[in-house]
Amino acid sequence: MTTREIIQSTILIAIIAFIAAFALSHINNVTRPAIQEQQKEKRENALSVVFPGYQIQDKQSVSLDAEDFVYWTAKKKENGTILNAFAFITSQPGYSGDIRVMVGVNEKDKILGLSILSQTETPGLGARCTEIASTETFFGYLFGDLFGSKKIKTEEKSSHPWFQKQFTGLSVDQQVEIVKKGDWQPSMREQLLEINAITAITGATITTKTVRDAIMKGIEKLHRARQKSADGRTGVQ
Repeated sequence: MTTREIIQSTILIAIIAFIAAFALSHINNVTRPAIQEQQKEKRENALSVVFPGYQIQDKQSVSLDAEDFVYWTAKKKENGTILNAFAFITSQPGYSGDIRVMVGVNEKDKILGLSILSQTETPGLGARCTEIASTETFFGYLFGDLFGSKKIKTEEKSSHPWFQKQFTGLSVDQQVEIVKKGDWQPSMREQLLEINAITAITGATITTKTVRDAIMKGIEKLHRARQKSADGRTGVQ
């Protein structure tokens, strides 16, 4: 290849790279509003999951460890008493990447709800942390009408992943244990709550532990953020 051909090839590659970069920048500008809207909708849906029956009050941001820690507050009235709740987003490296979780807790550090915002775990294994359990069976699909059981009552259906649902009611002021009892079922709730434990996703203990550890890290930051906010209001240095 001659010097002239090398220069021509270099110029051509540079032009192609410039056009590609310009196109990607333009696409990013066009799609950014839609992506932000989707993220906002996903966050609002998650807040409704982690604040069941509560009214969201406000959103606060506190600087912790050179980063902004964001949390939401909510209230509800029950039997004449005002109950407070708090929600935060936390993350932890999983098997294939960071797992981002939103968690809601009450004043006694009991989990009100949990919603996994994003994850890149292995399909069929760790990715089952966002799996919604089916209440239908092959037999029921074929013969349900004959026995009047094909139609499933609305209240028995669930649109929330079974793995995430089992965290509700657990105390995060102590260690959350991990046991291996197979896929969580409502019938396991009381037994697991007694030992403050969750059942691991089969073949994905790392993912299970990651979500648990993310929650414990987040609750520690929430305590610090609330204390810092309180000190700021009272003027404590």
